[in-house]
Amino acid sequence: MQVSASSGRCYQLRFSRKCFSYRATSSPDLIDLSSQPKLYRCFRRDSIHVRAAQNVTVEKGQGGAMRPPARVLLTNDDGPESTFFQAWVQHVKDVLKWNYVVCIPGQQQSFVSKCISHGPLQVTHIDSRTMHVNGSPATCSNLAIHSLVPDVDFVVSGPNVGHNVGRASVLSSGTLGAAMEASLAHKKAIAISFPFNGWGSWTDDDIATAVQMAGNVATQLWEEWQSDDVQADVFNVNVPLGFKTVDGTPVKPEVLRTTVDMQSQYSSLYKAIDNHEGGYEWGPKGLKPFDLPAPTAGGDVAAVKAGHVSISALRTGFIQPTAKV
Repeated sequence: MQVSASSGRCYQLRFSRKCFSYRATSSPDLIDLSSQPKLYRCFRRDSIHVRAAQNVTVEKGQGGAMRPPARVLLTNDDGPESTFFQAWVQHVKDVLKWNYVVCIPGQQQSFVSKCISHGPLQVTHIDSRTMHVNGSPATCSNLAIHSLVPDVDFVVSGPNVGHNVGRASVLSSGTLGAAMEASLAHKKAIAISFPFNGWGSWTDDDIATAVQMAGNVATQLWEEWQSDDVQADVFNVNVPLGFKTVDGTPVKPEVLRTTVDMQSQYSSLYKAIDNHEGGYEWGPKGLKPFDLPAPTAGGDVAAVKAGHVSISALRTGFIQPTAKV
């Protein structure tokens, strides 16, 4: 990214959090933001507003373009039957034009967090870029990174079918689990989820728009990571299908930096099976973060509930409380 400026004039590059001054030395002078990571990261995150005595244009410059990932690992927790995965893979191939490989569970593996399958494991090669594994999402990440495609430098997990917002979902999600496993291998990783307002309520246009937004966000986060001071191991991204509030009202979406809403929780995950003494089956209760009476301001639940895109920066570690003296 470059800013085109005129000789002799002093420009202020304003961002929502910082402001930088620059004096042009030639005409025109191209300020190469990609060679200045802090400037570039602010540019991508906040959108630039340049104030000067005359017009200043912002453009992509070939010399300042960030390098794409060497190879991207695409994985998920919904398996090959995922409603959104093929559209996402096609976007990565045709629009982002990233070199990619797919390694996903052979069947649906939701709500397994960072579970690791002990095996024995079987890798089934579907085509030259696609592998299915009889294991968990985190297992797919680990196996791909360490054994199958070790040159991967970016891992994108998802899009999850449904939201991953709030503490309970973030800690339980197989989509997040795959991304967290990648971060333990020192790979940059993001988890993407597509919240919706009811099963089957989306249209093909909703999917296409969400995939495009997810591609834009994934590209932005990859470029931010080129700066050494990005304090995140994993980014958790939620892109609402159709960009609607939870009651179905269309909105003009914003991309918001959020925290994980710590109010989110659940109670029993199982229910007794009728006429089966001692038998229980899956029957979660309380997994409804959008029913929170007052979602945390600035949190992921509030953002998605209002129809906006949520990006939460995460660290893959337990934060130690400060010891009392």
